[in-house]
Amino acid sequence: MDNFKKNPGFFAGIILAAAIFLGGAIFSYLAYAAKSKADAALVKASAETSRLLKGHELAPGSAPISLTADNVKKSVEDLAELTGHISALRTSIAGNPDLAIRGKSTSNAADLSSLLRQSVDDWRKLAHDQDIKMLPNEPCDFGFRRYIRNQGTSPKREFQHVDQQRLIVDYLFRQLAESRPAGSPLLLESIDREPIETFTLIPEGKPGAGTYGPEADGSRNEADEFAPVRTFDRRNQVETLSFRVRFVGYTPTLRTFVNKVRNSGRPFAITLVEVGATTKEIEKLLGAATAATSAAAPAAAPAGNGFFGAETVEAPVANATTGKLGAAATPAEDKRPLALPRKPSAFVVQVDYLSIPEEKPASSPEGEPKK
Repeated sequence: MDNFKKNPGFFAGIILAAAIFLGGAIFSYLAYAAKSKADAALVKASAETSRLLKGHELAPGSAPISLTADNVKKSVEDLAELTGHISALRTSIAGNPDLAIRGKSTSNAADLSSLLRQSVDDWRKLAHDQDIKMLPNEPCDFGFRRYIRNQGTSPKREFQHVDQQRLIVDYLFRQLAESRPAGSPLLLESIDREPIETFTLIPEGKPGAGTYGPEADGSRNEADEFAPVRTFDRRNQVETLSFRVRFVGYTPTLRTFVNKVRNSGRPFAITLVEVGATTKEIEKLLGAATAATSAAAPAAAPAGNGFFGAETVEAPVANATTGKLGAAATPAEDKRPLALPRKPSAFVVQVDYLSIPEEKPASSPEGEPKK
């Protein structure tokens, strides 16, 4: 310590030289490490370049495809073709944009609740005016029972999409009403919908992540709400809104309804059609006995009629005496009873409304007013 005090400049010089030496050593090590890293990256890049220039063998025995200017040009053309194909597929899925059914982006909880009740009243009036029967104890609420049966209830979220569902239900019901042949009985059991506003987004890392599932708060689905099992929904590719139309009637009504929906030019897809028997109570409600009697009349036709009961023109026959052609004698009326009397059936038609995620109108849910 005394020597340091006597010769401070000398010792300070030694400390400075040591610090410079240490700093130089550290700098040299870092430079060497950076050089080694750069050398490794260069070797890797050289190997990758050699591999690309050598080419890739797509199939055993085939000529390798290398990264030449001609191959790059062909790759760009293939990419453009694939992009166009994807665009065409998306357009075919989304349908004609002029026929798209979209909800109001300005909808809020109070306005939407009022619209739902007004629409259900209008649909019931339309059913009454067109003599479309409904179940007496459980009249159809068209998928919005939770808001019709519980006064004051309002949708929690997804206002625009729920309004879109309202417009789709309106379209489906009117198509069904127009599909019934004149005089044919029709009973509407229900139009069910997928209750998207009662679902929450499943977080990443859990089964079904990125899709919507029932809320954890215990909110139950109503009788006219369902989670579709068969659907065209594909995450980040195709989004769907599912509906289920349940009615009782005759096959021509079903056939016409399905064809009208499929050929509407709108992005609908029929995912399920089920046919079942009805109960005596439903037949009585429809007045099916009278309908079946009138429908069975043409079936009691002459034995020479066509396979499906259609009338056939009587073939002229030659008279044995004069040789002239004349009408064949009319056979006696067939009194045989029908083996399978015509009866109404219960039909279930499940429909998906398709949309492309980025083309689908973004919802703008508004928070519920705090009390």
